[in-house]
Amino acid sequence: MEYPCLVFEQRPEDADAPRFCMFHAPAAEIESWSTVPRLTPEDSTGIQRKRNDFKVRSIRSFLEQDQRNTIPTAIVVTLGAGAYNLQLTGEGSGLGTITLSEDSKNQIFVVDGQHRLYGIKLFSPDAAIPVVAILDATNEERAFQFIVINNKVSKVATDHIRALSINFGDQTSSPSLEQRLKSARLSLHRNVQLVGQADELADSPFQGMVSLPGKPNPENRPVVPAAIEAGVAYVQSKKFKQLPDDESAFDFFLAIWSDIKQQWPETFSGQSKLMNKVGVVTMTKYVTDEMIALSTYGGQAIDLGNAEDVCNAVVKILQLQTSQFWLRDWTITVSDTKTVRDQIEAALRTVQQNIRGGDPWDQEVTLLANDAAS
Repeated sequence: MEYPCLVFEQRPEDADAPRFCMFHAPAAEIESWSTVPRLTPEDSTGIQRKRNDFKVRSIRSFLEQDQRNTIPTAIVVTLGAGAYNLQLTGEGSGLGTITLSEDSKNQIFVVDGQHRLYGIKLFSPDAAIPVVAILDATNEERAFQFIVINNKVSKVATDHIRALSINFGDQTSSPSLEQRLKSARLSLHRNVQLVGQADELADSPFQGMVSLPGKPNPENRPVVPAAIEAGVAYVQSKKFKQLPDDESAFDFFLAIWSDIKQQWPETFSGQSKLMNKVGVVTMTKYVTDEMIALSTYGGQAIDLGNAEDVCNAVVKILQLQTSQFWLRDWTITVSDTKTVRDQIEAALRTVQQNIRGGDPWDQEVTLLANDAAS
């Protein structure tokens, strides 16, 4: 595959400094001729971290939110000696063409931008991605670039975003700036942003269910905003290494509840106690804690950044619970207090033990009203 390119040297006076080659290519083509080398016990030359499905989906979601949303940041690849064919067109211009082949895949490595590559490809295999290639890179250069690039990146300060919003967000001339920031998860109010995302994202289990002012069908919106905030906050409090930022923790939260909804669709209604704040918070805590227990004591390795692992774990956890617990009458008033949360958590443990032991699931579950006993 051949691409027009620009070759240049950032430090021409230093003979040991690498040359760069800039071009763009469709996402699917980049994936076909490149490799993402992962650092594993079997491959000590790998430098990339594990693929995080939630980051990939987040990038796709960003591109789907608004037709003007783009990602101009280039991915960085290293090209080993002999992995490419470069033809320059003129003396000193740096312009030319570079030819890359799947045959050299094992010598072409993505050192920065793997999730951008996967996410853009998931959005559209034909979408163009800018590429900066480091020519004739050694293993040392690959590792060095990965470490430097990933440790020098810093987030834009909130005050900076606020200033840009004030300067360029005049509602009369650019009424959609805040909406675009929101779709990129950069709105100024983090809690409002997460709640809004939970209500609006097409793949959110809570789409159209969050009780927000001015939204249509308020009678069919049983989930209060504080339930989303508190549920995500619990995931964030665990500080999982696989979920290094708020965005991935939020996506993990949505993934848990998407799996719950798939298993228990009847509980996603105003008649279900699961949709109350105390239901969302206690069930998020229960599933998250059980996932930790499965991984730690159950001999089941769970990659919390892998959507399939998370889904399989949730299905296994729910096998020792029942949706009927949330649909039955209770002996207490449903409210989000510590006393009520403690009683629900104790009841969930009893249900778990009953099902595991082959007993009726509601045996000795004191939270259940007697007149509803099965």
